[in-house]
Amino acid sequence: MKKAIWVVCALSLLGASSLGCEKTATAKITVEKLPAVTPSLPAVPTIPPPPFPLEYDDHSYSVFGLRRKLAHTIDQDVTVTGFIAKVFVPPVCEKDKKCPTPAAPHIWLADTASEQEASKLLLIAGYAENQGAIDEAVKAAERGKPIVPPEETGLLPVPTDFNMGAKIKVKGRFAYISGSGFQSSQGVLEYRGHETLQPAPEQSASTK
Repeated sequence: MKKAIWVVCALSLLGASSLGCEKTATAKITVEKLPAVTPSLPAVPTIPPPPFPLEYDDHSYSVFGLRRKLAHTIDQDVTVTGFIAKVFVPPVCEKDKKCPTPAAPHIWLADTASEQEASKLLLIAGYAENQGAIDEAVKAAERGKPIVPPEETGLLPVPTDFNMGAKIKVKGRFAYISGSGFQSSQGVLEYRGHETLQPAPEQSASTK
């Protein structure tokens, strides 16, 4: 009798176990579909063209181009075309007063005549020892007798038309330190000659 009861209990437990497995196997899994993702990417940036050509048709550099190609132009003889944006004017020294010796004459060249931002100006020096040499050369030119140094000296005539607004093409040695003592981390041009492409406005007006 006890054995029969034990068999019935075992079968009952076995049936319950099978029923539980059946329920687990037939359970449904719900898969939720995520909404479609549309990537949001920024627009492709438009790179503006250079403000000035690196070189002109005559192979002279712009001031912008001279600096942009610094690895190829530094410590080299180059030709640069631009406008005289600034001219150094030595301070006036009163009579009977000791004044420090002013810096040697120099100008700043730029890609536009109105440029005044220091980082866009190219210093040019080495064309005259002092302002007196320029004044003397200007007076001689006005008399029709320009001063021309003897050829054997290797010296160049002192420029007499370096006035604000003039457009010039100037040759020189581009270096961090010039032979005349000027220095700049952006380079200085040691003068070796020039050609005036467009006189300064006041000069043009005076010749009409």
